[in-house]
Amino acid sequence: MQFDTRSLWIYLHFTQLQLDVIEHSQQGEAEVLHEPRAIYEARDNQIVQINKAAAERGIKLGMGLASASLLYSDLILHEYRPELESNTLEHLANALYLISSDIVLSAPNGLILRAQNMLNLYGGLAPYWQHIEQCLSQYKYHYHCASAFSIQAAKLIAKHGIGDITDEREHINNTLMKCSLERSDIDHKDLEKLKRIGILNMAELSRVPLSELANRMGRFSLAVISELRGQAPSKVSFFKPQTKYDDYIELLYEVSISDKLIPVLGHALNKLRDFLYVRNARCLHIDIDFYQREHAPMTIAFDSAMPIYQNKDWMSIIELKLESVKFQSPVYAIELHCHRYELAELAHDDFFARKSTHVAAMSLMSRLVSKLGKHKVSGLKFVNDFRPERNTCKPPPGNSDLHNDASIFADRPGLLLPQPLVLTQKVQVIKGPERIVSGWWENSQISRDYYIGQSEQGQQLWMFKTPEQTWYLHGYFV
Repeated sequence: MQFDTRSLWIYLHFTQLQLDVIEHSQQGEAEVLHEPRAIYEARDNQIVQINKAAAERGIKLGMGLASASLLYSDLILHEYRPELESNTLEHLANALYLISSDIVLSAPNGLILRAQNMLNLYGGLAPYWQHIEQCLSQYKYHYHCASAFSIQAAKLIAKHGIGDITDEREHINNTLMKCSLERSDIDHKDLEKLKRIGILNMAELSRVPLSELANRMGRFSLAVISELRGQAPSKVSFFKPQTKYDDYIELLYEVSISDKLIPVLGHALNKLRDFLYVRNARCLHIDIDFYQREHAPMTIAFDSAMPIYQNKDWMSIIELKLESVKFQSPVYAIELHCHRYELAELAHDDFFARKSTHVAAMSLMSRLVSKLGKHKVSGLKFVNDFRPERNTCKPPPGNSDLHNDASIFADRPGLLLPQPLVLTQKVQVIKGPERIVSGWWENSQISRDYYIGQSEQGQQLWMFKTPEQTWYLHGYFV
């Protein structure tokens, strides 16, 4: 999509996104967070991100691995993963989508916001930016921001860290003129050509007519220069919210005990909660991959008996299941997946169907399944048969629907004996009879008159009388 040069854009440049993600996901490990840590890019053999502790020990950006190791031998290194940063950008875009409609991903570490069409909604640039800042503050990521009337100009200013959020053209232009071309998107070969003729910054570039550069520069570089000067429109493809959720988190250190993973999993579930919340959705199933140092990733599926989205509800299920999990080798990363979810209004028939007792029962069901396994937990469901021994079956967890047919069997006891026993105690009949004559089409025919009685101790009983006038006890009301 193409926009004219009157549109105001905001560029967010995240300076150490991978390092921020790793440290922010494990805020509870205070001692570990203060250790010198850096992100290393093997392709160029240089340090690309460092934390404060590493900087205090003399580690600098662009430094080679050998030099960094000589300065501090215990420096903790993580391999640079641009795909992790790109994935984090998508999570940020999902969060900002509630505030700003037009977002562009500038992988691996930049976000572009089209502010022009949001100014009327928020009443100006300052209120709009205040909402953006408030949203970003919860992540505690380091970033530089800048506004300009072209994406390339905003990007160049933000990368220099000298920008601010304003819509004054003269101020933006003055700031842009101070920027070096080294951090622009101009092709590296074309930058060398500009250096040879003494053009190092935007102020010097602006004095050269574009026609004189046409024979020296490639087509891509010319397009970038035209946009930097405000002579060409921005061409972008806007972000569309993802339909599937995947979140990869690298640990600060390797973990062998599952309890140590709980804080990290809590952080991952918080992000899943935000993803589902903005979609007014709930989910029944999530998968978590545990990446082991010396073995293949271990994938564990977690299920809930009812659609949920709160992190505390998922955490109770996960904790129970992890109690019986033993990793083959230390875990260095986790990845959470949620590919199926449903809208909240479709999860229940009506508002009043979600009673606290039902929610508690479903929560208990989820915990039992996590602790014991699906094969050891079943529900209870009525079938089309009035014989007490055959009017229920045991479906998989979550498929019970006794509440739908409760009125038909309102006088049935909560506890049914495996086999009827001859009644040997004195009982007072308080309700009945209910005659059941069934099973004549097969070899299990019954003919009984059922009564509700009360023993001398006050216990309510379910009993029946046969055509031979023999009384049997069949169940207790609890």
